[in-house]
Amino acid sequence: MKEHSLDALYIMTEYEQQLFQKSMQTLLNATFIIRQLDKDRELYRFVMANYHLCENYLSAMGWGLRKDEHLGIIACEGAASRNVSLNLEETLSTLILRLIYEDKRHEVSLAAEQIVRQYEFHEKYRALTERVFTKTRMRDVLHRLKMLKLIDYAGDELDPDLLIILYPSIAFIVDSDTINGAYEKLTALATQQWPTPEGAAVAEGGAEADDGEADDGEADDGEADDGEGDGDADDAGHETNRENVSTIKLSTSEVGEDA
Repeated sequence: MKEHSLDALYIMTEYEQQLFQKSMQTLLNATFIIRQLDKDRELYRFVMANYHLCENYLSAMGWGLRKDEHLGIIACEGAASRNVSLNLEETLSTLILRLIYEDKRHEVSLAAEQIVRQYEFHEKYRALTERVFTKTRMRDVLHRLKMLKLIDYAGDELDPDLLIILYPSIAFIVDSDTINGAYEKLTALATQQWPTPEGAAVAEGGAEADDGEADDGEADDGEADDGEGDGDADDAGHETNRENVSTIKLSTSEVGEDA
């Protein structure tokens, strides 16, 4: 029978209490503790060594704890009302990056991380969905997935040679059963005709250019019909603190439908 006690907190050293506090803050604010990250490694070891204590602490606040020792992931999860809501492009991008992650895992490489270049991601996205990103949307999608701790990168999102690090958290939220169904759905989508946003021209080697775009930060008028719903819903999606990305329900039956 699992011991529902927090007594161990009172016999920890001051340093252990600091690790506990930092671990809980990381899980509640960023959802994941990832073993492969230098900044997370000590927290990962601490939580694994004190798993039931951390689980009981979060349970008292209505949160749960999940782990995958093979992937090296510990994740905080809450009620369904706290689940992250992804729009269409973010969902498609997550599924495609998950496919790329799986491919990279089977490649012979000296790199400890799974890495893809921006243009490789964009080419696969276009091949499987017959859709292309505008510059604004490419930046927004990559930024969102980075905030959700699914990927990381350093540099300009619009650089075709930008290196995107795929975190194992992307495999954690999209399991093998889901990804098998997603691949079939994405392949089916490739046979459909997706309208190119009006006024958009394909930029060499990367995302689409926004026609008449005076500032890269401005929204493209042609994106209003891009299957994302109204702007308020999209803006709300950028609030990531305490969102429960670990329990995203990526139903493949919904891929290709407006979010």
